[in-house]
Amino acid sequence: MNLYSKILIICLGLFLIVCESNVRKQGIRVPDRYGASEYSQLSDQAKRRYLREYYFYPDGVIDVIINGEIFKGMSTEMAIFSWGRPDNIEQREGSWGTVEKWLYGVTSQGEGFKYLHFKDGRLDDWKE
Repeated sequence: MNLYSKILIICLGLFLIVCESNVRKQGIRVPDRYGASEYSQLSDQAKRRYLREYYFYPDGVIDVIINGEIFKGMSTEMAIFSWGRPDNIEQREGSWGTVEKWLYGVTSQGEGFKYLHFKDGRLDDWKE
């Protein structure tokens, strides 16, 4: 692998890190040219264009996200675009890796009406 290829791979990795941190910030800001200041305010067509241009998701994944659906193996950023930010996150680490449980619709008893279960950053299980 030549030097140019190594630099390109490093730049791509940094780009992906910046994209992930963008999603985790409160309120996903989008460029003005999309017609709204935050992702949740965009039309479905603008969401489709944004996800294709900035995250390079294939059309099938974009369709799932826009329809508010989920699938096994999706990343945490995809889940945020699909279901939004969770009300609560429970995280555990162990020899098996990192496990997160995202709770939605949390009651006063701390229980969620639905949840997403991630293992090492990928959706592993859920309850709707």
